[in-house]
Amino acid sequence: MILTIDGSAGTGKTTVARKVAERLGLPYFDTGAMYRSVAWAILDQGISLEDTEAISNLLDKFTFDIREHDGETHYFVGEREVTGEIRTQKINEIVSQVAAMPKVREVLWVIQRTYGHKTNAVFEGRDMGSVVFPNAEVKIFLKASPKMRAERRLKEMQAKLPEEAKAFDPEKMKKELKRRDSLDKGRKLAPLKCPKGAFKVDTSSLTIEEVVDKIVDYYHTRSEKLLPGFLHCRNMRPIYRFVIFTAWLYFKLLHRHKVYGIEHSMKRAAIIAPNHTSYYDPPLVSSSWPEEVHFLGRVTLFRNPIFGWFIRKLNTHPVHGGVADVSVFKTILKLLSEEKQVVLFPEGERTDGKLGEIKPGIGMLLMKSKAAIIPTYVDGAYEAFPRDKKWPKLFGKTSCVFGSPILSESFAHLEKKEAQLAIAAKLTASLKELKAWFEAGAEGIPP
Repeated sequence: MILTIDGSAGTGKTTVARKVAERLGLPYFDTGAMYRSVAWAILDQGISLEDTEAISNLLDKFTFDIREHDGETHYFVGEREVTGEIRTQKINEIVSQVAAMPKVREVLWVIQRTYGHKTNAVFEGRDMGSVVFPNAEVKIFLKASPKMRAERRLKEMQAKLPEEAKAFDPEKMKKELKRRDSLDKGRKLAPLKCPKGAFKVDTSSLTIEEVVDKIVDYYHTRSEKLLPGFLHCRNMRPIYRFVIFTAWLYFKLLHRHKVYGIEHSMKRAAIIAPNHTSYYDPPLVSSSWPEEVHFLGRVTLFRNPIFGWFIRKLNTHPVHGGVADVSVFKTILKLLSEEKQVVLFPEGERTDGKLGEIKPGIGMLLMKSKAAIIPTYVDGAYEAFPRDKKWPKLFGKTSCVFGSPILSESFAHLEKKEAQLAIAAKLTASLKELKAWFEAGAEGIPP
């Protein structure tokens, strides 16, 4: 799910958003840093704020990147790090004016929505829930008293920019924030306002941890009330949705099926990588995941024309041989290049209920496709429908746990063979962690 946090300067948005993202195991996206980076680029190139043509030309070439290093977030314009420079008073003085420019907002909205299309995240800013993601499942609006906002902003400046902070006192900071509010609320395009349906939190008398607790509790409450994720997927074909819903209903009624870690879902090309113990695994995983998925099936399954037609409609692709086969490898890469999500059992064959050895070929697929791997632990399928039985038990208990994505970028610095082995080892460790987390009581967010 996408979670948006909006509010005026000094309400604690950035600190709260970072901690909420950490608690929920979601990426954090600071949109304010993007507008500040554009403001920095305008100053760096000596462009007047009145020169709309020059600013438009700058935006046509503008690139923005967020990089994590040693637990710290760093912001880049092109290859120039601007993390510290975008927080100066010079930027404070013009950022609201820059953010009010239609071309600036339109360009940055594209970047923000592209990121949100690929993965769930916590988006923090001034128009996230009202304009950029009006259909976000969870929208938060923070507010605070003018006095508290001024004190917080002054402390932040004293910590980051002690020399510039000397020119301010609480009263002067209140005037500065009032000026910023007037600009933000008064602009014609995307003015600052409380998003429709947002959960409002007054942070004036609350600690950061208390605010975070309120938001996390609200997030979980909303999650529990939402229908299965696949019912919210707009691009899902009717026949696929109907079959998946039927499977979900079957597992819910007969096996009390539960899903954990849906927070880790994403819309980019991905390999869903579950442990494999039962014939139940494909329908369990596909009915638990909120997007359409694709499968590989032995060509013999397609010999019956009616059954073959049916499984093709459910995104099953006929292949000869196993994953190590070149043609199979090419089929998977083709699907991933089309931004599809593929269910691939990394152990190769069904096991007797225990986690098996992960084949290193999945590492090669990840590096070639630049996709993501979603570690997935399926529990209870072996007991409900063992591989040596012709029919499943009518009742039981099953669960599907999705873990944190494994991204190709994390292994880009390694040699090809070393990267493949490292990815297989990471996936093995992730599946073991998910199993341990589930058996320990399944509390909080899966690792």
